Parts: sequence; C-alpha cells; structure tokens
Amino acid sequence: MLTRILRYIKGYVRIRITGYSPERFLNLCKYRKIPVWGLLPGRNFYDMNITIAGMKKLKPILKKTGTNLRILEKNGLPFFLFRHRKRKIFFAGAFGCIALVYILSLFIWNIEISGNYVRTDETILSFLRKQNVRCGMMASSVDCAGIARMIRKEYDDIIWVSASLKGSQIHIDVKENSDSREISEENPVEEGNDLIAEKDGVIQEIVTRSGVPMVHAGDEVKAGDLLVSGRVEIKNDSQEVVGYQYVNADADIKIKTKENYEDVLDLSYTVKKYEKQKKRQIFLRTAQKEYTLGQKVEEGKGREVSSSEIRPGFSLSFPFPFSFGIREEVSYREVKKTYSKKEYQEILSLEFDRFCEDLRKKGVQILENDVKIYKDTQSARAKGTMILLESCGKERKTEHGNLGENNADTN
Repeated sequence: MLTRILRYIKGYVRIRITGYSPERFLNLCKYRKIPVWGLLPGRNFYDMNITIAGMKKLKPILKKTGTNLRILEKNGLPFFLFRHRKRKIFFAGAFGCIALVYILSLFIWNIEISGNYVRTDETILSFLRKQNVRCGMMASSVDCAGIARMIRKEYDDIIWVSASLKGSQIHIDVKENSDSREISEENPVEEGNDLIAEKDGVIQEIVTRSGVPMVHAGDEVKAGDLLVSGRVEIKNDSQEVVGYQYVNADADIKIKTKENYEDVLDLSYTVKKYEKQKKRQIFLRTAQKEYTLGQKVEEGKGREVSSSEIRPGFSLSFPFPFSFGIREEVSYREVKKTYSKKEYQEILSLEFDRFCEDLRKKGVQILENDVKIYKDTQSARAKGTMILLESCGKERKTEHGNLGENNADTN
C-alpha cells in the first residue's frame, strides 16, 4: 500500500513496447535498475508501468534494442496537477480547507463532564471559566493535571477527578463522595432500631432474624404498632432481667392490608388541531452569538416551536466551534372533545393496569380486586378496594430506658 501511494505521488506512465526483441528491452531495464511493474504480455508487444524518472532513461535502450514505445496512460499526482493547472481557485480552496482544519484542531471546542450527580455540568463549567479553562483556548495550554487539582480543591465532596485531552475536547471524569452513607452503615452507632407497622392490617407471616418479635401470625395491627423490638433483655440464672442489649431489629414480615383505589377522568378534553402552513427559520450558533435566516419564529399562545440542531465535526473528539439547525413554528387551535364509553374505559383500565404493575414490581401480591368503573355527568372514575399482601416493617429508633424504670412499669 505504501509503495502504491509513493508511486502515485511521484507519477508513472503505462507504456507499450513493440518490436523484434522486447525481451532484450526488459533485460536492459533490469540491468540499468529501471523499475517496471504491471507487466502484461501480448502478441508482439508488452504493456507495463514505468516511473517518470525511468522514462527519461529509455532512449538509448530503445535505440539499442530497435523497439518502439507508445504511451497508453499517464497516472499520478504530477499529471493530475498538470491537467487541472488552470483551476487555481479549486486548489486554493482545498489548501485553505486543510489549513483551516489544522488551525481549528489547535483549539478546544468542547468540554465534556461525566460522573457528576450532585452538581450540574454548568456549575463545574462556570468554575472552570473563572480559572480560564474554556472553549476557544489553545489545546497546547491545557494542563490536565492542574484542572484535576483545581476541581478537587474547590469541591470537597469530589474525591477523584480525571482530566484528559482528546483532539479538541477536554473530557473530565469525576467521582463524588457517595460512600459516606455506606461507611456509616458499616459502622453504625449501637443505639438499636425497632420495626413498626406502616399500615393497618393482619400479620400473615413473620420470620425474625434479630430483635424480639412482639406480634405473631394472625394478629391484627394498626399503623405505628411495634412489630419487632430492638431491645433484648439480659437475664441471670434466676431469669431476672439485669439489663438490656440494643440491636437493629431485622425480620421478614408479610401483612395483609386493604387499600382503596380511585382514579378520576374528566370526560371532556382538549386537542390541538394544527395548521398546514409552517414558518421556518434557519440558524447558525457559535459560542458567542446566533445568526438567523428566514421568518421570525416565536412560541406563544396558539403557536408551537420545534427545532433540530446539528453540531458537525470530524469525530466526537473534534467538533467544530459552531452548530446549525432549523426551527419550525406551527399554529394550532384548541378543539374540545368528549371521551366515548369505550375510550374512557380503555384509559381507566390502562391506568389501573399500570398501578397493579407498579405494585408487583415492589413485590406486592394482589389477593383480591374489587375495582369497577363508574360514570358521572362530567367524569368517569375507577373506584374500589384491593386486598394486598406486602412486606411490612419501618425502622424506628429504639427508646432507651434504665432497668429501674422498666421494673417499675412491670410492677
């Protein structure tokens, strides 16, 4: 491949050799180290490729061998430039385009940030602009290590920063301190937690792993009732309570609850009827300004504006410092309609199915379903009750007390 590229740059000629001794011609070319390739034999002739420099050395060989030469094709960059020598504007434009791309590649045109959840991209970019790190700066002046140090120093909750330069883009990857909660969970304060009921219902199953169960299967509980206590009694050999140990209560508890469901839908609704005619505006946006061409486009009452924007570039790492697109404005008028019986039944049924699917995703079992659709003068509603089987147990800090107070309560 490299040899073909070099031959194209230098230029070569496709020739035909005829005469009584073309084989002798080939031997002399080899002896004088004149390269030929693409040899194709024919009847009393040979076709071959030869370099421009080799062509200049053939005159004595042709005379000595009594062969004739005919040029079939001229290939390569020198002949291409010669054929188009009058198209100076074309070559000037091509050279200018290459020069422009090279100049643009010397600057930064995009700063990409990933891994940030607490702070937005604009917050970090605003800080970087104050530190003279912005789009339009020279790529050679970018200090990736310095950018990482500045971000870590400014934001205490960012524990790791990586900045890298890719083409004309700076990529900043950050990691925020989201492990503080996990650390606190790994080293909890030994105060103890209870599990309490979140809803009214009947306990169906309870399996306690840690703590003291206060209810059993079949017990009816109210919201806020204690299910599993995090206070464990410590007894002596005489089975007398001598102290308490506080633990985090842990249990699998299933409770059967009754939940009311209601979803109301207005029978009248409004739709937008769009006009066929549209206003269009072409825009070109740079980092500093926006240029528009076409009709004025403005969003307002009875008008909607949609836009599509393209940011060209050679790759994601080398975007151009501008973007362009088109905006469209379309007028509409509002038309009032009324749902038919089939339509409002489908809508309410679909919403109820979504509600049931969300419950299933949370691990809730639907034991009974008594939801029906009713129609009023102005609305329709899905209303009824559902019997559910779901997990129960909300954490609450265990109340501490001394032994004397608890003994007094017992007496």
